[in-house]
Amino acid sequence: MSDKWPRRTLSTIASRIESGGTPSRDVPTYWGDPIPWATPGELTKHRGKYLEGTHEKITTAGLSSSGARLLPANSLMVTTRATLGTVALAGIPMATNQGFKSLVFNDGVDPSFYYHLFGTLSTELSRRASGTTFLEISSKEFANIVVPVPPLQQQRKIAEILDTVDDSIHLTEGSIEKLELIRTGTIDRLFSRSSSWKSTSLHEIVKPSSPICYGIVQVGPHIEGGIPVVMIGNVRRREFGQQLHRTSRSIDIAYRRSRVLPGDLVLSIKATIGMVAVIPSTYQGNISRDLARIRLIPGIEPEYMRIFFESNAGRRALELAVVGTTRAEVSIGILKKITVPVAPISDQTRIIRIICKQEELLDGERATLAKLHQIKRGLLEDLLTGRVRVKT
Repeated sequence: MSDKWPRRTLSTIASRIESGGTPSRDVPTYWGDPIPWATPGELTKHRGKYLEGTHEKITTAGLSSSGARLLPANSLMVTTRATLGTVALAGIPMATNQGFKSLVFNDGVDPSFYYHLFGTLSTELSRRASGTTFLEISSKEFANIVVPVPPLQQQRKIAEILDTVDDSIHLTEGSIEKLELIRTGTIDRLFSRSSSWKSTSLHEIVKPSSPICYGIVQVGPHIEGGIPVVMIGNVRRREFGQQLHRTSRSIDIAYRRSRVLPGDLVLSIKATIGMVAVIPSTYQGNISRDLARIRLIPGIEPEYMRIFFESNAGRRALELAVVGTTRAEVSIGILKKITVPVAPISDQTRIIRIICKQEELLDGERATLAKLHQIKRGLLEDLLTGRVRVKT
């Protein structure tokens, strides 16, 4: 078990802990080649274990003036100001700004093991942080963090296992990005001939008996057994299951006009504008005020209109309808007037078939990614605590 592994402070397993620094930007000779200089923002956007390049570089004079020191390759860089606990290993010698604490490890320590271990230390890092403007971990607090120190061969084997899972995660993330680009390009290509289709206002293709409306203004606290309410986050994630917010029956009755049926289109019209989904047959309930309900006439497929609003043309139509500066929104009156292309039903069906096939592939990759993250969470818990020992 993990109690057989010795536990030591970071200061005892590292030969150096560096805080980084920033040269004066008023001195041009401090900036330029040859030393890569990392900032926390680069790590938050970075995918992978090693950081091998930076947006900015500093000169030797800039390094000397800043208080930063050159980190050797394989140093572990940890963000400790504002954003806490984002990590990367230096793929090449580099320096950092003061938003980091960087570990240069002693011999007998595998940096990759501690790269993975820091993924489990978010609670400890938050506990040691302080500050009013933004949270920051002091050098003393950082150096006193206690970590397990397994035998070196076990460190290496655990890191190897976790690296393999990370590689699969990154490959799947890359596949999702490519499929999303393909889907976006395909949608725009399919709607490129929309100028030859009939154009009409959105109001004209909505059922007269069920005009476009927004949902519940104040949904109230969650009521177990209450009426489900779809919100923007549910539309973004296409979630219409059991985890929805539920409101009281009296609130739902007061807003019965915005109850939705299977096949209704829901579109976000406040804050994050343009999130769109078709209500599935499994959902019965209401929507929040940030969404508009659109119930289409026969001959207009809901999935076709959903795909239109996700096209460049659909997004531009919504952008032109936006009002407000403090909090952007699309009023129902303006939404009714936006122009939409109405393709022949055969074209609608073809577009739906093509895009839904691509979305099935995307959903499969997203499910794979979720499973990989679940596997990694289990491995982190089992391997980094010593609960499960690896054979070296």
